[in-house]
Amino acid sequence: MATTKISSTKSTSRAINYAEKRAVVKSSHNCDIDFAKSAFKITREVYGKTGGNQGHVVIQSFKPGEVTPEQCNQLGLELAERIAPNHQVAVYTHDDTDHVHNHIVINSIDLETGKKFNNNKKALYDIRNASDEICKKHNLSVPERNASMRYTQAEKGLIEKGKSSWKDEIRDAIEQSQATNFEELERELNQLDITIDRVTNKTITYRHLKENKKVRGKNLGEQFDKGALENEFAVANERREFEQQLSKHEPTETEHRFRDTETHFERPRKLRIKSREDDFELE
Repeated sequence: MATTKISSTKSTSRAINYAEKRAVVKSSHNCDIDFAKSAFKITREVYGKTGGNQGHVVIQSFKPGEVTPEQCNQLGLELAERIAPNHQVAVYTHDDTDHVHNHIVINSIDLETGKKFNNNKKALYDIRNASDEICKKHNLSVPERNASMRYTQAEKGLIEKGKSSWKDEIRDAIEQSQATNFEELERELNQLDITIDRVTNKTITYRHLKENKKVRGKNLGEQFDKGALENEFAVANERREFEQQLSKHEPTETEHRFRDTETHFERPRKLRIKSREDDFELE
């Protein structure tokens, strides 16, 4: 089972530096992995789009013991080819946690159109669906998000009337959480009059304080049970560490002004990228 998150970055070079430093396997799409930083930069300069977000980072994390680092990287590369077929992408695999995971760094520019990658809710939805389809193809488990929502007949009746139940309030609170562990999750839930009633080796139980009712995570849906949450925490931790590292080196206001005054190049009809750093041809 793989979980995915996406974030934007104003410096793909720093994103690559962070990901490459701890990588045990690496691969690329539409560029040479050893020259990804310079290839990304040249493409942005050629299309005259050096400001704003330079790229995006997808973190794809797998259940402990489900894949090897090599398999993880191959799955990440397949995902990159699916979600960003005309972009330059570098895939770095880390195995320094129980959850083997990929850092998939996407250059912002589409090589065919020169347009930027659109990072929005639909993009995350598409990334998750693509990741799930790839996992199914390789006989790996997937988080059946929608199918695993377990509604009682009473809940279905409320839904038909356009209303929500106390269980839906718990589901919504968990889905909106940015927690990286159970303690953080409980603090966030407490603000919404929800608490974690019990955690065992395999299960988690929530309590809705206003309704004074409790429910096991698996009865809300697979993604709300303990195992799925632990996988989400691993992704959230990796993303938080990544963002903290980048925030230490965000461009200064002077650097931003310099970028805004950089010379913009006329966009070529097509950019063909070969395998070496200096092999760029305009047609």
